[in-house]
Formats: sequence, C-alpha cells, structure tokens
Amino acid sequence: MTVIVVDAATAAAAAELPRPRGGSVSSTDSGVALPSFEALAPSRPPTTTAQEEVAIGVPGLGAPVRLKVDAGPGCGGIAWPAGEVLSRYVAHRHARDPARLAGKTVLELGSGTGLVGIATALLVPDADVWVTDQDILLDLMRENAELNIPGSRNIHVEELSWGEDLPAAIPTASVDVVLAADCVYFEPAFPLLVKTLCDLAPVGKDMEILFCYKKRRKADKRFFALLKKHFDSIVVDDDKEGEREKYNREGVMLWRLRRRR
Repeated sequence: MTVIVVDAATAAAAAELPRPRGGSVSSTDSGVALPSFEALAPSRPPTTTAQEEVAIGVPGLGAPVRLKVDAGPGCGGIAWPAGEVLSRYVAHRHARDPARLAGKTVLELGSGTGLVGIATALLVPDADVWVTDQDILLDLMRENAELNIPGSRNIHVEELSWGEDLPAAIPTASVDVVLAADCVYFEPAFPLLVKTLCDLAPVGKDMEILFCYKKRRKADKRFFALLKKHFDSIVVDDDKEGEREKYNREGVMLWRLRRRR
C-alpha cells in the first residue's frame, strides 16, 4: 500500500473509468485517459535501517516469514492485516490439498513487502510465484525474497503498475491464480486496479482470484461498484474453522472473484 497526496485535478481524472485498452491507457467503460500509477504515487527515498524487520507466523512453515519493512515508499513497505489473513488462508488450503497450487503460476498484485507471495512460494516449492508492485518497492521485495528463499528458486520480483500494459517480463497469459491483499486504499487508483484485474482475467479465462481487504472508508464502496461491473464476488467460506469470524470482526474480508461472462 502507498498513501499519496494528489492535486484535485489529478484525482478527478483518475476517478473516471478508463476506456477500452489501447496503448498504456485503458480499461473498462468510459473514454477518459487515466494518469499512470507512477504519476499518482511518486517515489520517496527509503527510510528503513537494516534492523527494521518483522516476523510473520504462517501455519505450515517451519519458521516465520521474515520481512524487512520500509515506510519510505509509503504503506506498501509495511505488513498489513489482509496480507496475513490471505497468507494463512493459502497455508490452510495447502494443508488440505497440497496439489492445489503445485505446478501453477501465481501472481500477487500490490505485493508491498512480498509477504503473501513469499509465503506461497515457501509452501509450494514447485509453484512459479511472481510478486509485483511499483518500481520503488522492488528492492525491498527482492531483499525479502532472498531473506526467506535464498537463491529465489521459485519466486520472481517484477514491476507491475496498475492501469498500464501488462509487463512482457511476466507470463501473464499463463497465470492460474491471482492474489491481492490490502489493495483497496487509494481512491484515484480504483479504476487502475480494476483495469489490471480485467487484463489478467479476460472474459472466458479459467483462473482464480483471491482478494482480501480491510474495510476502512465509505469511499471504498466505489471500488466495489466498479469491480462488480466485471466480476462476481464470492465470500471464501472454506477457511479454517473460526478463522473467518475472527478476521471479519477486525473488518477484514476474503473473497474469490469470478470474471463475468
């Protein structure tokens, strides 16, 4: 996550729905060109020292996931509740069905510290996992990947800015599962995120999207109004007994998105 202050003109432009894809402008319904995510979220220098590290326990792993954290680029350099919930769900499902993600290509959007993708790569060594975010967060994700998976055998770090063309470096056509946690936080970026989800999951493609978020503001409803034009949202109900009730009380929701035909 990244918190940025933008001027009113930029925010107003970003609040419009993007048009059908052409070049790096795109999206869904209207004809308004959107600014890039980089323009909306300018970089800032890192502020973290080598001693700033957190450990996140994930069931099924022999040791906690170690994460360097960095508030310099904004909130994206910090571990957030929805990422922990999604990591635990992936671990729970893996314990029940170890073959579920075996050999699959998994892509995490807005990875930030890389927590969810790193946990997935540790749980499923033969999955091909891609953690993605803005350029300013790539070094942090690479450091965390190396910290937990020396040599980064099955995890890849790549830039993917919402609303822009999908990077050629990522095998997006082969992605089987998309993971997204705590990506609903910055209103001008809502149409950019919807566009990227649509690009990753074109109509007719058989894929799974696990989407976890924490309710924070009434404005977040606007994101889901945009989202439901293209996706059905199904509450994940096969988590560990009592887990959903626990994180729901904290305002965290976990959905499975299905592209509308």
